[in-house]
Amino acid sequence: MGDIVKLALRLFVFALVAAVALALTNEVTKGPIEAQKLAAKMDALNTVLPGCEYTQIEYEGLAEGSVLDEIFEGKDASGATVGYALTAAPQGYGGPIPITVGISTEGYITQTYVGALQETAGLGSRVGEDEFKSQFIAIAADPDTLRDDVDTIGGATVSSGAFVNAVSEILTYSKNTLGIAPNAGDKDAILAAAAAAAGNAEPIVTTNTYDVTGFAPMKVEIAVDDAGKIVSVKVLEHNETPGFGADLIADTAVFDALVGQDIAGAAIDVKAGVTLTSKAINSALKAAGPQVPADPYTVKGFDKFTMEIAVSDGKIASISVPAHNETPGLGADILTEEALASLVGQDLATAKVDVKTGVTLTSKAINDALRQAAAANGIVVEAEETVAETEPTASVPAEAAGNVYEVTGFQPMKVAIDVDESGKIVSVNVLEHNETPGFGADLIGAGFDALVGQDIATAQIDVKSGVTLTSNAINEALKAAAAAAPAAEAAPAEETAAAVYEVTGFQPMKVAIDVDDAGKIVSVNVLEHNETPGFGADLIGAGFDALVGQDIATAQIDVKSGVTLTSNAINEALKAAAAPAAGAVEAIEVIEAAPAAEIAKTYEIHVKGMAKKTFTLNISVDADGVIVAAVCPENSEDKGYIALTDEALSALVGQKVTEAKYDTVTGVTVTCNAVNSALDAIAAHVRNEEVQ
Repeated sequence: MGDIVKLALRLFVFALVAAVALALTNEVTKGPIEAQKLAAKMDALNTVLPGCEYTQIEYEGLAEGSVLDEIFEGKDASGATVGYALTAAPQGYGGPIPITVGISTEGYITQTYVGALQETAGLGSRVGEDEFKSQFIAIAADPDTLRDDVDTIGGATVSSGAFVNAVSEILTYSKNTLGIAPNAGDKDAILAAAAAAAGNAEPIVTTNTYDVTGFAPMKVEIAVDDAGKIVSVKVLEHNETPGFGADLIADTAVFDALVGQDIAGAAIDVKAGVTLTSKAINSALKAAGPQVPADPYTVKGFDKFTMEIAVSDGKIASISVPAHNETPGLGADILTEEALASLVGQDLATAKVDVKTGVTLTSKAINDALRQAAAANGIVVEAEETVAETEPTASVPAEAAGNVYEVTGFQPMKVAIDVDESGKIVSVNVLEHNETPGFGADLIGAGFDALVGQDIATAQIDVKSGVTLTSNAINEALKAAAAAAPAAEAAPAEETAAAVYEVTGFQPMKVAIDVDDAGKIVSVNVLEHNETPGFGADLIGAGFDALVGQDIATAQIDVKSGVTLTSNAINEALKAAAAPAAGAVEAIEVIEAAPAAEIAKTYEIHVKGMAKKTFTLNISVDADGVIVAAVCPENSEDKGYIALTDEALSALVGQKVTEAKYDTVTGVTVTCNAVNSALDAIAAHVRNEEVQ
């Protein structure tokens, strides 16, 4: 009996110790186990509804035997509901399959998450692999179409079938109980958002092609990422000139330098010789950039016009003037897209243009529009100093002879101008005015003695910044006096053996140009004209001695503001004089013996290029008269050789010889025109052969 008691006591002690040890172990491990469960749950929630705050809510009206487990509502930082995460635990082949499915309030499945599995490795376990789970991303949350959108796994029908059945029950609940209308989503956007929430987002790159025009139409492909950075710039198609725009496009360093730049302000330098191509690339970059809506601002320059200014992050995104009536050669020149481009990218708070002589009113109008735009965007700009209003100035007493001309400066004014019989100015006096003290009034107060003795036909005063209106008014009076003065008898034009060219400046005119046998200019004289005194007439009166000795092929005068039309007319006459010197075909010979099978005949043409120097072209055609080769064996065309390289002349290959045209390239116009003269000679030769 005693032995039984002892044995029972020992068993009790062992059981007690085991129970206490087990209890202690359970207490110690309970915390970590719960933490692991919570971590797994948060991992599931963050996968199917990334970046949300989660609140568990109660299921409503579940049927008996439902595999649904828990449901969480996901809200964004603003507190708005973005979706629901529903969990289920259907029975698979080896045990429960823990599933979490995200349903967006927009009606599609976001992601699916699978917890720890007990399914057969390589079979049922495949329900946890991305290949199977990715089928569900972005499909409409509709139990009726689920099996049309996803497939079960062959060889693992128990596990995958249980998975799909559980998802079907989840979708039924979201549609019927949560009231979420099914709609398909954007899979790429869902994956990108998930990656961004995880902090490892790949940039989304958008690639577009833009049709622009340089020397000829071209296609530019620009790729930009979602941060607005340039990924790549490529010219897909172009027909730019070899040696010029084509070389710019071939220079990959130009486009590599753009990679990583903000598309909003990216541009390449516009260089001489490739201006059109450069501008075309920049047009494409501008089109690829953010299209910020521009606001209109009406201002007053020489006349009223409207500026359109778009602002982004306090900087000027674009600025343009759709229409205006400013003076060509003056205010109009600073309203071009190129002139205003320097303002793009500047801070609106400090952006302004310099106020320059001759374009004072237009410059101030631009700055006025910039201040209006700043105010409209809540940017405070310091006001420019202005001249305080003053009492009207008294009339200036004057006892002056001569005619009185009423003109308008800052205000209406009267100017008396006396001119003698020879057309010389005797006196200039302002009889009445109301110009501003410190500005126009000071100009008038200084007097106009410097004008005395000058020819009224050409007399004028300098237009200075700050007194532009007053200066222009004085010059307007001088111009009116010149028109009223008796015209001086024109000196008879000297007889000349030079060729005479009829061109048009402000009015029709005749220009005599004499050129020697070496193509050098001997003289340039304007025989007849009716240009404006003080403008084009002065340009002509100064003569053209600087042109003497220059090559007629390249000679030209600078086109200056205020005398644009007259300058262009002189250059047109020079161009006409150059035409006979260059392009004259001296000889054309047909070489019947074809060096290659595809060549039917070769034309050898001797043509005059720059400075009447002759070069030779060999143009080969096939039996259909299509150019198959074009070469220049030798030439001495100075810089014109660029147009005669094999690469440049290859542009003719493929053209019909009777219709062929060689593009004229800036800087080598004379040589290009000579090539076209050669082509015209071949065309005429072919037509004569056809007639015979």
